[in-house]
Amino acid sequence: MSTIIGIDKLTQQISAEDISKMNKGAERHLRESSITFTIKYADEHVIEIECRQEENKSGNYATEATLIKRTQELFTKFLPQSELVILPVTFRPSPASAVTPAWLDQKMNEKGIRIKQIAFDTGINRESISDWVTGKRNMSQIVKAMFYYYLSNT
Repeated sequence: MSTIIGIDKLTQQISAEDISKMNKGAERHLRESSITFTIKYADEHVIEIECRQEENKSGNYATEATLIKRTQELFTKFLPQSELVILPVTFRPSPASAVTPAWLDQKMNEKGIRIKQIAFDTGINRESISDWVTGKRNMSQIVKAMFYYYLSNT
């Protein structure tokens, strides 16, 4: 299976060996930076490539310019005669990722909401909510999303 989605659109233009080399380069980008490549369109003159960065452990994210540069570096050496149309998609964190115990405390104070009210509105027991609000218990992404939307729309 190829790391580059839609790589089969290039089989008429480059050799199987070059496709393998291109895939190895794409695997490195995926492993090191969570960058993926998708061939959206290809003919003998133009190749449209989406370059997307997903969330990664390091928290270092590329700009659009960097994504374009990485895509050009990977594809130009194998397709020097083709015009590359690069569609960069930078990583955007979920708004819920801002939810921390300090954020919860601030929002609850701003809105005058107590743990008892959140428990009543959500059906979650008070002890669990208290543990999340105080930081005694880690919040999953689903819990963060629940708090974010609850406190943003109340």
